[in-house]
Amino acid sequence: MSATARVRVEPAGVELDVRSGESVFEAALRQGLTWPTICYGQARCTACALEVLDGHPAADPVGPEEQGVLRQLAQRRRGSVRDTRLACRLTVTGAVTVEKKGAKPTDGDPAA
Repeated sequence: MSATARVRVEPAGVELDVRSGESVFEAALRQGLTWPTICYGQARCTACALEVLDGHPAADPVGPEEQGVLRQLAQRRRGSVRDTRLACRLTVTGAVTVEKKGAKPTDGDPAA
């Protein structure tokens, strides 16, 4: 059995079990969450972008592909995206809390 990490998604108050090597986005879809996206995990649209609120040390480092997309996002926003990550690329090794507006259980039950 592979190890899992726990990601809390605010403001929905949902807890995700993220498998080793699995992105937060993949875990969200596997567990039945609606997660904003246009490109469905291709690291192109930035619709899946989230903000890491807590647990930064448990978030794996930004890879080159994600770094390039985040750089473009910073230019569009004309500001820092320091705590911003792409859910489709973010993998974690421990407890992390993120903020992603629009992420919610498909059945509307935040306890799901």
